[in-house]
Amino acid sequence: MESWEELFAALEAFDEEQAEQTRKGLNDFNLLSSVLSVNDEVRLHTRFIYALLNPKGKHYQGTRFLELFLEAIGRQDWLDPTSVSVLKEHCPNGQGDQIDLWITDGKRQIVVENKLNAQDQPRQVARYLEVINATDPAQADETLFIYLTKNRQAPSAFGLGGLTVCHRTSRLLNTNSQPVAHYQNLSYRKNTQQDSIHTWLESCVNAVDRQSHIAWALLDYQAVVERATKEYVSKVKTLKDILEEGIAEGKRHHEQAIQLTRELPAIHASWLEQALTSNLEELFEPFVSKGDMTRIGPENVELLSPFVYTAFQDNAASLLYAPRFNFFRAGNGTRNRGAFYRLETGPWAKEAVLMLFYGSKMLHVGCLLTEHADRSIEGLMPTLKLSEPAALKSKIFPRVMTYAEALEYQGIIHLADFSNSPQRGVLDELLTGLSCADSTTLSGGNEI
Repeated sequence: MESWEELFAALEAFDEEQAEQTRKGLNDFNLLSSVLSVNDEVRLHTRFIYALLNPKGKHYQGTRFLELFLEAIGRQDWLDPTSVSVLKEHCPNGQGDQIDLWITDGKRQIVVENKLNAQDQPRQVARYLEVINATDPAQADETLFIYLTKNRQAPSAFGLGGLTVCHRTSRLLNTNSQPVAHYQNLSYRKNTQQDSIHTWLESCVNAVDRQSHIAWALLDYQAVVERATKEYVSKVKTLKDILEEGIAEGKRHHEQAIQLTRELPAIHASWLEQALTSNLEELFEPFVSKGDMTRIGPENVELLSPFVYTAFQDNAASLLYAPRFNFFRAGNGTRNRGAFYRLETGPWAKEAVLMLFYGSKMLHVGCLLTEHADRSIEGLMPTLKLSEPAALKSKIFPRVMTYAEALEYQGIIHLADFSNSPQRGVLDELLTGLSCADSTTLSGGNEI
């Protein structure tokens, strides 16, 4: 038991530390990823890299970032930066072959093919070299082809279109094994044996004022790349950090977490069962005993028929909760189940049913009405945050109003403490609104 107490103490301390970190402003907000997908190859990655490499870009750093790029890939003298042009999505022949990035000083050129996730197109590399006139072995030293990817070593044979990559000489070879261009692999990954784009990005950050907008943009983009390669580390402490702190302690906590994961479905099943049976029975018993309400069960399931569509009227029992059909248990029939109590007195006598019900994902608490029931109760919907759930209304219950939560998340956590749950609160308010009870009855003498 002591080790379990240690685990929960560590988790509680983690919660407090995480909350303190967020209060201090630590966060994982990223402007770029908030407007574009981190995997958007063209609109995000190609265009951001272009914006940095372009000497005429709005960064007003001239050729600085381009020179740092050449240095990062070990090609400091490849181009004359003072004569460079940088084009994005360049289509030299106007016939559809778009080169992601093309950099030239009029004598030498660099082709950057950006393949974050996309697959190679047929003869893509060969076609690109053809449209920029880079097929002559005598001019092989004038073209550099850079293949920018997450983890690929080289273009596929399909994409090379008859060319081959010679890794020993870092050349692209034609069908006669003659070099036609230099070849270089560049990786988006930070932790890699290959040349990494992060080397260049970090040198750019170091070259500008750390408090400048450019530095913030560069750091934002680095985080985007890390998210795309799944290498991003949250600035706010995570549960992973807890499990990795100290090998022995982390190993024990990890084993406990696995055990807890295995046992959680049974724990959740128990909470759900208690809410649908003993908790509701305790809440409604004063009204049932006085004849104000009737619990609908297998013995009187026909009472549910006026509240369901025709398709369910002969099989309303399939909507009743039973332990073997618990949401958190394996097997068929574990969805669309609940507990139902019909009103027997007051303005909505026999015209309204209170229910706690779960569908395929959501936990619903609320009210069912017959077709001819007084609609004035619908005035409570805004106050109680009730809505007409589309899936239930279109398939099972013609007139239904519920407050809904995801059962596997907020819902089951709230049911663990049913007496203080929003579900209990909604039922209390509905009982009062439907004139089945007053506040004294519901609160045991304390006004609610």
